[in-house]
Amino acid sequence: MRIRRTSPALAILALALLALSAGCDAVGKQTGPNGDASGEHLLVFATDRPGTAGGFDVWLYDLDAAGFRALPNLNGATSESEPVISDDGQLIAFARPGGAGGSDVFVYGRRDEAMADVPNLNSAADETHPRFAHDSRYLAFVRDSAGFKRIRLYEPVGDSLVSLRNMTAHLPYHDDQPAPDLHGERIAFTSDRDGRNHVYLWNRTGGIASAPALAGDSLDAEPSLSSNGRWLAFASNRSGGAGGWDVYLYDVSTAALVRVPRLNTAGEERHPSVSDDGRRILFQARATAADDWDLFSWTMSDSTVRQPAGLSNATANDFQPNLRWR
Repeated sequence: MRIRRTSPALAILALALLALSAGCDAVGKQTGPNGDASGEHLLVFATDRPGTAGGFDVWLYDLDAAGFRALPNLNGATSESEPVISDDGQLIAFARPGGAGGSDVFVYGRRDEAMADVPNLNSAADETHPRFAHDSRYLAFVRDSAGFKRIRLYEPVGDSLVSLRNMTAHLPYHDDQPAPDLHGERIAFTSDRDGRNHVYLWNRTGGIASAPALAGDSLDAEPSLSSNGRWLAFASNRSGGAGGWDVYLYDVSTAALVRVPRLNTAGEERHPSVSDDGRRILFQARATAADDWDLFSWTMSDSTVRQPAGLSNATANDFQPNLRWR
């Protein structure tokens, strides 16, 4: 049984300074002229829809045109996952196994239809979970460092890592799933440093902080931070929810959770992606563990959940959404 819902910049990250190399074969029923990097409201996600080249591929959906946009040379014979689109709409970063380490992060330019040459981004360790700062200048990601995950911030212009105060100590815990604000001055992330996975906030001047409203009695995951650093969406299986995993919205300015009426159900809602103004959340949901994941949109104005036209899919999983909605 499937979930039933209510129907109804910094120009392309200075790619001119980056050498580009050829990628892999394109797949999917996607449209748009070659080299077209337009689209104001875009949704990138991972999927195992029929016809994917690997186990999972990255697809790009235009919410205004209600159709898919082509990503030539992005998807290959292995799985692509954890996609993110830059706020200028020009770049897509994602994780793929089998690179320099067990998993590497790749950056794809939509206009050039090719991978960017970023030699110092990856290492012999695993790199996962890329997330662009909203100014498209920095890329946060996770590196497995001596057996423990740590957040890193990469600047493609200069091909170098940016220092993150208090975030690189070799201590026995995992920091994961970074979500930067506009300039990477504030980063939300998950960590088990207190024995259980919760969401924390890091900022460049004050370091790492936790908030009482973010400290639940169970597990928190998959934070998404708006460009102004005010709105933080995340998933949690804490008590008091609608059931299973639910999506929560936190107002950093008031240090309080914000109600999200009718978003959560007795099923599972996960992996939220919040718009810049905090009034729209894209997320994945399913009714039971036996069902496929589908993508839905919740809007604060009418507290209504809808499935974007064209994303209805009865035979595959669509998951890990990342929204460009400025």
